[in-house]
Amino acid sequence: MSELEHTPVLVVGGGPVGLAMATELAWRGIACTLVERRDGSIPLPRMNAVNARSMEVCRRWGIADQVRNAGWPRDYPRRMQYVTQLRSDPLAVIDYGTDAERKPSGNSPESFQRCPQTWFDPILREHARSYPSNRLLYRTMLDHFEDRGDHVCVTLTDRDSGATRQMTTDYLVACDGARSGIRESLGITMIGSAQLSYEINIYFESEQVFRAGERPSVLSWLIGPQGMWAGLSTIDGRKLWRLWLSQMSPDTDLTTFDPAPYIEQAIGESVPCKVVGILPWLRQQRVADEFRRGRVFLCGDAIHNLTPTGGFGMNTGILDAVDLAWKIEAVRDGWAPERILDSYQIERRPVADRNVTEATFTFAKFLALPKLAALRDSTPEGEAARATLSRHIADNDFEREFKNEGIVLGYRYDPSPLCVDDGSARPEDTASTYAQTARPGSRAPHAFLPDGRSTLDLFGRGFVLLELGAKAQPIEPMMNAAVQRGMPISAVRIQDPAVERLYAAPLVLVRPDGHVAWRAQQMADDPLAIIDAVRGAGRWPGDA
Repeated sequence: MSELEHTPVLVVGGGPVGLAMATELAWRGIACTLVERRDGSIPLPRMNAVNARSMEVCRRWGIADQVRNAGWPRDYPRRMQYVTQLRSDPLAVIDYGTDAERKPSGNSPESFQRCPQTWFDPILREHARSYPSNRLLYRTMLDHFEDRGDHVCVTLTDRDSGATRQMTTDYLVACDGARSGIRESLGITMIGSAQLSYEINIYFESEQVFRAGERPSVLSWLIGPQGMWAGLSTIDGRKLWRLWLSQMSPDTDLTTFDPAPYIEQAIGESVPCKVVGILPWLRQQRVADEFRRGRVFLCGDAIHNLTPTGGFGMNTGILDAVDLAWKIEAVRDGWAPERILDSYQIERRPVADRNVTEATFTFAKFLALPKLAALRDSTPEGEAARATLSRHIADNDFEREFKNEGIVLGYRYDPSPLCVDDGSARPEDTASTYAQTARPGSRAPHAFLPDGRSTLDLFGRGFVLLELGAKAQPIEPMMNAAVQRGMPISAVRIQDPAVERLYAAPLVLVRPDGHVAWRAQQMADDPLAIIDAVRGAGRWPGDA
């Protein structure tokens, strides 16, 4: 057995959330070791979409352009359709144009980007590796861990050589997926449904899915007399496709499973194609009842399992990593008490519940589609059935699956012991639309500055005290209070009246994760109390 080693943080799981965790830690100057039992290759992508909030995180890491330019064709339509078959007339169409045509949202400097996991993971992996403080160990298993109160002792095994090593770590972060062995070892319960539907993904290559001259769709929902039975989506905007079959029998024998009839039924005719993989999976609706146990934390699919409708799964996990990393940094650097780590679950659990609920709500719409026996018939009855279904789709806001800026950007950490309530009314929580707000707990609003930067580009390294408007504010008391506590802080003055109106206060304190911690019309009477609150050393709900 090799000599005992120490790593400040051990991340278990090398998927996108584990890589995001390793990247965010290293970006903050925290050395970490990541272990992944597989070799890191992604033969079959499970995710395709990097939403605007995750792109904002990529922007901070300096890799947003890499994600944008990974390979998705800028002239491919972001068009979704509801059809009985690809060769049939659509029942409904949602078309957002191409990336080249798309206008940016006023709420973010970034926008949704299609980037399949086969492209996204390698970008994250190479970026994580670029930090000298990071060590990525593939084909390495976590065999055992023991939380000893002031550290965690772990045993790792190299799957190729069989060699084992013991390490100690300050914190163990489990990013080991929906079937997390670490979560199971801790006995942490998942609450919700473990099986909304049994699904089978068929991955195939073809350049003839759409005919020459047709406007292709990035996603086609396939609806038959039995209801929604499948979805067909392009992976790379060229020739790789994924047909996922919904509500299949869990007893399906994959050794004898023939995908060809399903592909032909989806398209409406036989086309030349090559099947490159088959992947079974479960739609789930579950959230862990604990996100932390001692020095062990869980992130991503280890704590929330979502149906893919809406594309929230991986994106929720990336923000788990962002929330946890700055708090680990705060404890390491000594300016926040260990207790701040308890706020990870306080802040992220409501977000997980919200996103899981929204994803299930969207999927439930498909389950509720009317089942019309004549739907595919070339008869008056068939025409009437298709008209009925088209009206149903139009009347039940199926666009909400794709128009979800409220979910992506509108989540808030309130109430949170790290955010000081300013007494303002809580804004309406909506899924589809989002109105920016600087109410404490909210993501700090985006606005472009005269030099071309976004306000979001100001945040990340430490706390930022914004001094907004033409009138200078007495910021020294709060700056001095932060220095007294050793809390990293910088001040930025912005004299643009539009930004002051957007933030609705001349003084706004923003956390390292880009969420508002405090705002006010004038300097606080006791700024030291504000600094103590936002660093987790204030009074928490339930304290005597």
